[in-house]
Amino acid sequence: MAFTLEDIDRAHKGVSQATVGDYLKALRGLGVVFYRTHISDGHSDYADSEGNSLSSAPIHELYEVADHDSVEAARLALDAHARGKTDYYTFSRQLADAGVAAWVMDPVAMTCTFFAKSGESLIVEPV
Repeated sequence: MAFTLEDIDRAHKGVSQATVGDYLKALRGLGVVFYRTHISDGHSDYADSEGNSLSSAPIHELYEVADHDSVEAARLALDAHARGKTDYYTFSRQLADAGVAAWVMDPVAMTCTFFAKSGESLIVEPV
């Protein structure tokens, strides 16, 4: 594996809503082809093109993800977060309440996809 969690942490320093694209480009430069962040505890799984992966530690208490998803509620949470109205933890709780189980950032396609517990893609956003 060409990258480490320390490499990812260095790339993540100073990331804001305005610099997410730069962060994804930095990850792509490290060899990350996607990463999945789990809403339940905030840990992420980072993968390279050969199928190798690394997982970060959980970063918050467990959030229960609702069984029924609401694209409308997820969009409202996403919009509020994009406008700087919520912090990461509030955003994650709102997504959990909206039935979002994970998001996947794709540094190659430059997209962020939000997924329900069922694995269904709820929202795909360009970055």
